[in-house]
Formats: sequence, C-alpha cells, structure tokens
Amino acid sequence: MQNDDIEFINCANVLKAIETDLNQPSRAQIAKYLGLSRTAVSMVVKKLIAANLVTELEIEKSGRGRPGTPLALDGSYWHAIGAAYSLRLWTFCVVNLNGQPILTHKEHVETTDQDETVEVLIRGLRHVESKVDKPLLPGYGIGPPGLIDPKTGTVFRADDMGWIKELPLKRLVEEATGKKAFIINRYRANGVAELTFGGHDLTKNIMYIGVGTGIAGSVYFEGTLLNSTKYRFGHMVIDPHGPLCGCGQYGCLQAMASEKALLSYAHAKMEEDPTFLASYADQPITAKLLIDLAEQGDVHAQSCLSHIASALGIAILTIANVIAPDEVVIGGPIGEASTFLVDEIRKAAYDHLLDWQVKALTISKGSQGDYGSVLGAAAFLLEQKMELLLGEGCPTIS
Repeated sequence: MQNDDIEFINCANVLKAIETDLNQPSRAQIAKYLGLSRTAVSMVVKKLIAANLVTELEIEKSGRGRPGTPLALDGSYWHAIGAAYSLRLWTFCVVNLNGQPILTHKEHVETTDQDETVEVLIRGLRHVESKVDKPLLPGYGIGPPGLIDPKTGTVFRADDMGWIKELPLKRLVEEATGKKAFIINRYRANGVAELTFGGHDLTKNIMYIGVGTGIAGSVYFEGTLLNSTKYRFGHMVIDPHGPLCGCGQYGCLQAMASEKALLSYAHAKMEEDPTFLASYADQPITAKLLIDLAEQGDVHAQSCLSHIASALGIAILTIANVIAPDEVVIGGPIGEASTFLVDEIRKAAYDHLLDWQVKALTISKGSQGDYGSVLGAAAFLLEQKMELLLGEGCPTIS
C-alpha cells in the first residue's frame, strides 16, 4: 500500500481506534466511531489480523442478540528493538507490541568518538537480535544524543559529546544492518516513554523536558509528537550575558541548567566560600551527590539545584506564554532523580505566571527511570509499525 492512499489511511485509523481510542471495540463500534461502513472496517480488520497486528477476543455473552467480537492489539507476535545512549553506555531492549520489555542489554563505549559510538551500537543491535526468537519489526528505534534531522536521521551536532561534525546515523545503521532505523533524541525518546507508559491524559497538550548532560524538549499536541528540528529547546537563550554554550551562543538553557552547569556552579561556590560543601571537599562533586544531599536537606546542595531551577523556570514561563501546555513533565537523569529540583522549577515558573495560568498548568516529575529512553526509542519504532508492515514496498496482505 502507498502510505498516502485511502486504504493505508483507513488501516492506520482503524488500528489507532483499536489500540488507543476505544476499549476492545467491535467492528460495528469502530465503523460508528470513524464514520466508515461496516464492510470497509471488516476488510481493514481482516488485513490487520493477517498482519498479526490485531487479534479477536472471546465474546462475553450478555442479554439477547449476538454481540460483536471485541478486537485488541495482538501483543504476542511482533516485537521491537530499541537502543538509547547515556554516559558512554548503549542500552538496548526488546519489547512486544504493547511495549512490555522482554529483554535488556547494555554495551559500554570507551570514548565519545563518533565511529566507536556507532560501532558499539551496531554490535549491540546484532547481539540483541541474535537472542530473540520472536518475529521482529524490520527496523530499530534509536535514541542518540544531540540535535537530529528527523527526515535524514542525521545527528548534526551534540555539544555535550563534543560532536560538531554531522553523524549520518540512520544511513550508517541501515547500511550495516539492512533494516530501517528511526532516530530520535534520547531525551525526546524518554518523553515518548513518559507519554506512552506514564498514565498521562493524551487529550491534553504536554511538554516534556529532559535534563541531563544535555537538555532536550518534546512537544505533544493531543498525544501526537511534533517531531521537527524547528525547535531547539536546549538552546533557547535564557540570558544573553550568560555562560558560553557549546553551540557558540551565550546563555542557552543547556549552558545554564544541564549537569555541566550544575557542577560548574557548585565548584565556583566552593572556590568563593571555603565552607561551601566543605564536608565533601575531598571527594568528587557529582550531580548524584548534589541531588542526594539536596533531598536530605543540605542547604548548599539545594542552592545549586535552585540555581539551575531558575533557568528552567524561565524556559517554562516562555513556553507557557507561547503554546500554553496543560502539563510540563521534568525528566531525564537529573529531572527524574530530584523531587527538590522539580519543586524549585515549579516555584520559579509559578512566581512569574498569572493566576489563571498557574491553575491551568501542571508541572510534574517524570516516572520512567533508567530505562525510559530505551523504552521510548522502542515505542518510537512501534509507532512506525503500519509503515513497516503495510506501507509502500511491503508485501501485500489480503
């Protein structure tokens, strides 16, 4: 099927109705919901069942008449591989069609060199694939660091990795494996996981902010990810007189609120004031140490987190006045680890919003943990299942 023909569109709409919009609907319920004829829906469902995307459930008899057969996503057949990078580590997972993980694997990367990073990624993909005896979608969902062109799958820079040369990741993976690669920034992948598995109201507009060695944002309108390079949340200028960012600008959000900014502020305060974190002067000051101390009530560590919270609050304030999201979720390795940080971000944003904006905006902490990015990368691949199995160039299923 062509991806833009009416047959493909009907298949996609029926699958979405079964997967997310309706609860175990019958063919008649789908027809009514989508405004299609029962005959058209029945033909589409036949194709989806033949493609092992949909299954029929047992009929529960109640009252008179023959009830329609309930339909659900078939989570037993197809599986998907996801991969995501963080702290010189590629994490891999295999999930079923419902997003439930059945296997995880990790591969260490010795350096931040682009060639080695790709080499370890491809090695890990092959290893995981060899361990799975289930049918796999013919593609991979991959969450690298950096700014990514969603059309070409090219990482055109990753300042926190020192990558200023373009990395054609999609092309390299596809040439090495013969399968399609779908590339999404690692923190945006975490956002996909949060929206897919975090129990959020998908009818609302949600902004996800991942905070770690870098900063990236995802925008969702009514559950749909805006996958574009036209916004670079981490490089929103917060203070034009602020610190120099790796991108060449001054005062970017990433330069003022990432892990590097947090540690730079802590070290600067320690140099200014010998009593600042004096009990920990003989050990490495890490983001984890500062977060743990802040959660325990250490005022010095809390001041460090409050410093980056101020910049994040200003960023949210700007977003709130432009796209007015219903919810902002703070995630990533730092965001998810610190309740104190999220509380401070909330205060920093709410202090400058109007009363009605405060009532309309929820700021919450992400919930996906260490495997959020890789689960999100796999979920990003699952979103492409129609294209991979029934799209242009795929075998015709009748």
